[in-house]
Amino acid sequence: MMKKIWIIVAMLLLTSVISYADINGPYRDGLIEGYVKKVLENQIQIEEYDGTVHLLNLDRKVNFQIDGKNVRLKDFKPGMEVYGELRGRRLKYLEGYSTENLGYIPPGGKVRTGIVKKIDRDQIIIKNLIGKEETYFTSPATVCLKKGENVPLSVLYEGDRVRLYFDEVDTKMISRMSIEGDSILIKNLYRGKLARADQLEDEIVLDKVEVFRNGKWQGFNNSIAIPYSSDLPLYVGGQRLHYKNLKYYRGKTVYMAIKDFFGTDKIEKMVVKSQYEKTYSDKIKRINWYSDTFELANHKNMTFSEGTMVIKNGRLVDKESINPESDAFIVADGRGSNLYADVINIYNEDLNNSNIGQNYIYAGRLSRIFEDKVYLKDFYLLDRHEWESFRTRDEDDEKELFYDNDTIIYDIENKKYILPKEFFAGDYSVDEDTDDDERIKNKHLKDWYGYIYTDGDRITSIMVQKDLDSLRRQRVTTGVIEKAEEDSLVGWTVYLRDAKDYSYRHDKWMAKNTTIRVNLEKAMIVKNGKIINSYELQPGNRLYIVRDDFYGKVVVVK
Repeated sequence: MMKKIWIIVAMLLLTSVISYADINGPYRDGLIEGYVKKVLENQIQIEEYDGTVHLLNLDRKVNFQIDGKNVRLKDFKPGMEVYGELRGRRLKYLEGYSTENLGYIPPGGKVRTGIVKKIDRDQIIIKNLIGKEETYFTSPATVCLKKGENVPLSVLYEGDRVRLYFDEVDTKMISRMSIEGDSILIKNLYRGKLARADQLEDEIVLDKVEVFRNGKWQGFNNSIAIPYSSDLPLYVGGQRLHYKNLKYYRGKTVYMAIKDFFGTDKIEKMVVKSQYEKTYSDKIKRINWYSDTFELANHKNMTFSEGTMVIKNGRLVDKESINPESDAFIVADGRGSNLYADVINIYNEDLNNSNIGQNYIYAGRLSRIFEDKVYLKDFYLLDRHEWESFRTRDEDDEKELFYDNDTIIYDIENKKYILPKEFFAGDYSVDEDTDDDERIKNKHLKDWYGYIYTDGDRITSIMVQKDLDSLRRQRVTTGVIEKAEEDSLVGWTVYLRDAKDYSYRHDKWMAKNTTIRVNLEKAMIVKNGKIINSYELQPGNRLYIVRDDFYGKVVVVK
């Protein structure tokens, strides 16, 4: 009898250990899913699907919903399946599902969360919280939200964390998509010596820390301590490493991709150097997916795997996101010709984040303006980061673009926004060749020019000015805002780190080796398809810029 009791006790202890194996998981991710176990006066106990139990305090502005309706805490019953969002260790949002008709859910009642792995027009593949890949579809009716703002689907990137809502239980058609904000972005890429891996305090200490800046490793700090956990993606030589064995790699060089999680650094992925480091900044010419190898333009060959840290568009992505002709900074591990890619930081950036987007940038003369459309004469189109000229001999050659009441129109000469009816009625386009209109001759009126940002043939934003700039002098630059300030001499200016210029001659992105300054006083700045003011830019914003050396002309916030 006593033996049976001890067996039962041992089983209970084992179950307890398993249930609480990763107690900090939801607090790192900011998400929790599972079942209600107990409802208290100002707390709720939730059991995750893996059995881990959490007793959660409530945020001051906590929001409760059941079947899409606002409810109170006491309306949640034990056993109810729930989804919650956390702010630190406090519950800020909780939703449940209670209907008895399992074939019916309220609109938006079915929810899926995960990381976007692939985008192919209306098809989106996500990797869910347990690592399973699932395929869903968008439609013109799909609502897309980011930071509470309605945005076009074209803002979506591979590597983004999303929540998908569905109106029917068995559909794969997304009715609403919520995209996580800037916390998904990789804040820093560190290299350092592993000094300590403390399992009791769940902390990693690095010595001789360097940060990847402006195309090279730069000194950052003598020592830093960063929290870590058992679910940390940890690799050495392409092989998964158990976090309990990390302490045996003391003194080894490690690479860390760091995110900003509620104001604190969080390790998103970590790779331990196995042999000897070599770095390359080159173009990936060919990829062999059967052997997981690629060849650089300098004919160096190396292998890669799920353990390779791949950073693209400022996000950590799967290895399948690497494309031939990608320009990249690569940290290789090995000796001789036997090389393995520990880190691949892809430089390539485009106007469109994926093939969902159909955004274009035009520059040209406003030849004719009607109530809902504009015709461009002798216009230019930004194609592959270069202006391509289109000369027009007659009106049939002119480019037809459409605008509406939602189009943002900015007059840079008078520094003011104008309404579409003012755009149509104004002197932004005149018949320069007429001999009959004395007003045109007396006032020396001429056609104006515009920088135009479009979604297909629809103008979302346009900046108009009296003269056309010298487009031959302009180039495309990408980078991350390090600082934004209003200079007393030249006006609003941004400092860009990790900047890269596109070289048409070399057909590749060329990394800058220092922080650069760009003035935005006479630039059209577009975010989510709309013109914004320069003072709305923030450190950490990623920019795609058409510039004339120091002066920005068109800026797209990525």
